[in-house]
Amino acid sequence: MSNSILNASGIVKTFLSGDRRIEVLRGVNLDVAAGESISIRGESGSGKSTLLHLLAGLDAPDAGTLTWEGSPDTGAKRRAAFLGIVFQSFYLIPELDALQNVLMARRIVGHIGSAERDRAKELLKRVGLAERMDHLPTQLSGGERQRVAVARALMNAPRLILADEPTGNLDEHTGSAVIELLLGLCRETGTTLVLVTHNADHAAKCGRQLVLREGRFA
Repeated sequence: MSNSILNASGIVKTFLSGDRRIEVLRGVNLDVAAGESISIRGESGSGKSTLLHLLAGLDAPDAGTLTWEGSPDTGAKRRAAFLGIVFQSFYLIPELDALQNVLMARRIVGHIGSAERDRAKELLKRVGLAERMDHLPTQLSGGERQRVAVARALMNAPRLILADEPTGNLDEHTGSAVIELLLGLCRETGTTLVLVTHNADHAAKCGRQLVLREGRFA
């Protein structure tokens, strides 16, 4: 049986800009093994975030194929159970406290009982927010909000985490702490990680480093 958890083959994506057709991704190929940590770097506008959205099934390529563990099913229901996503902008629900934001990931896939609440609390403890569970996002610092987002991404014990510039809104020290936390938790749980980052130091902490240039991996 293949150890591949994610496979992208010949991924092409174009966008219209006025009368111009801009080919952002030009036949990208990527095979990710279970348990790997991979970083993707590239200049601004190189298509890093576009590629990650395609890998997450949030958008469809113009050409090429995407499979998760050999299956082409990348629909919303499977996505909620199969992968977790950490975005640059956190995307926490402002009316919900940290604990309820983490639990939202579970609400998408099923019932929330005492076991699920205990798991959410344990994850918040693991990311250093044991004393901040009842705080709203506006009461948390940027680093704390991203830690909530990391806990939320791990809530459903996903096979894969996709992180799109997760330190982009953080200062250097806080960003490094979040990366170390994310990598450490993924290693402990055996979760595969694909990290999009502009930061060379963060990228180097992953097991495999890729660079996106002119629509393909260099």
